Amino acid sequence: MPPVSTMLCASWPARWRVLVLLALYAAYLPLSGYTPGQFRFDAAEYWELSLKFTRYGHFSLIAFDVPLRGYLGPLLVLPARLLCHFTGWPMLTGARVLGAGWAALLFGLAIPQLWAQVVGRALSGGRWLVLVALGFIFWRDYFNFTLSDMPALTLLVLGLVALGRPGWAWAGAAGLLLAAAINIRPIYVASAPGWLWLLGAPLPAGHLLRRSGSLAVGVALVLLPQWLINEQHFQRNTPLVLASLPGARPLYLKQLTWGTAFQRYETSLIPEIPRSLVYADPAGQRALADEPGQHFASYGQYLRFGLRQPLATSGRYLRHLFNGLDVLFPTPYPTQLHPQGQVVLRLLNYSLLGLGTWLMLAALVSVRRETGHFFQSRQAAAVLLALLLPCLLVLPTLVECRFLLPLHLLLLTGIAASWQPVAWWQQLGRPARRLAVLGLALGWVWGCWQLSEATASQRRPPNEAPQG
Repeated sequence: MPPVSTMLCASWPARWRVLVLLALYAAYLPLSGYTPGQFRFDAAEYWELSLKFTRYGHFSLIAFDVPLRGYLGPLLVLPARLLCHFTGWPMLTGARVLGAGWAALLFGLAIPQLWAQVVGRALSGGRWLVLVALGFIFWRDYFNFTLSDMPALTLLVLGLVALGRPGWAWAGAAGLLLAAAINIRPIYVASAPGWLWLLGAPLPAGHLLRRSGSLAVGVALVLLPQWLINEQHFQRNTPLVLASLPGARPLYLKQLTWGTAFQRYETSLIPEIPRSLVYADPAGQRALADEPGQHFASYGQYLRFGLRQPLATSGRYLRHLFNGLDVLFPTPYPTQLHPQGQVVLRLLNYSLLGLGTWLMLAALVSVRRETGHFFQSRQAAAVLLALLLPCLLVLPTLVECRFLLPLHLLLLTGIAASWQPVAWWQQLGRPARRLAVLGLALGWVWGCWQLSEATASQRRPPNEAPQG
């Protein structure tokens, strides 16, 4: 067996990374404290929707008839449901089996492969373990539940990995993966400009044509069932998830109203605060009170609303950005308002947000000086666009931390992969400069804490949560 130091410096094979993640989450999730009775809300909905495919007495994709959800998310839950059917396990156990698999794919395969492909060097074993630890600290309990966030992001990242490889076959695989991400999380349709730019990397015309055709075929294979579902059940001629009830306003339009009146939302399993942790935006509510019906009936109305008060709107988006990155709980369903270790979690998160932002800006400046461009390659720019455009699109909405999952994991990956604390400390040079940087860091953490506390002071009762 090679020395530990060699293992930490060398890049681990993908199979070992996947096995380590499977072992980690298989050991942790049963001890995470959740009980079958706490498997509720969206997680339980996805579980129950997996029955839709057999409601006619036989399996059929077209039997799925839910306008707010894509068919693929519930379809991927079906194997876990069958496992529970044949073993007698509760649905929480089946969800954990799926969750361990998604954790292994995301942190063991997707993120390391994409990083190596874009940067040109693989994560060493030690740096990868740091990434695994950070992902575990902040997001571990999301893998207890059959939610769409982790699967959709995993498929998106794997799709970008496939698209970054040469050959028409990889382009076809990318089409399957990227369309799957869009069907599971419709907001990822905003990533399309990024992956189309990635597809259009300089290639001979014939190669580009074959890759484009292969990508289109892959996308069509995944979205065709959704198209047929929409035509049969809702008389809508589109391959995308409708994301609205028949005759109702689109969900995203509702989110624009909610995101103006409230600045943060979390689903709650806290006994004294059932269902919702919702945080009001008093200034937004006052501005919304002047709108007809106190809601936005069209996207044009919202655009005019934002243009009338650009400073207030920009400030609202910045608060949403912070609140979406302010991870207070490593779970989508907190069971305590102030769980043990939350202070440490928050301080660590604020420190990492500052460090990640500094590393990102420093890298952009360095590349700009060396190449005259902000990005080292077209591939890097395209991947960032694909990951960050969906985050940009959710900023006007009633934000939840999971909405900014791609950005948060991007910052964590950048820190784990590139920060060298000893060299960084030495580069600071004189003691006065080091003290100034430490003071700036403390000011950043203090400012983040105050912003978070200001949001917390606006917490409202669950009966004031957004409706309709």
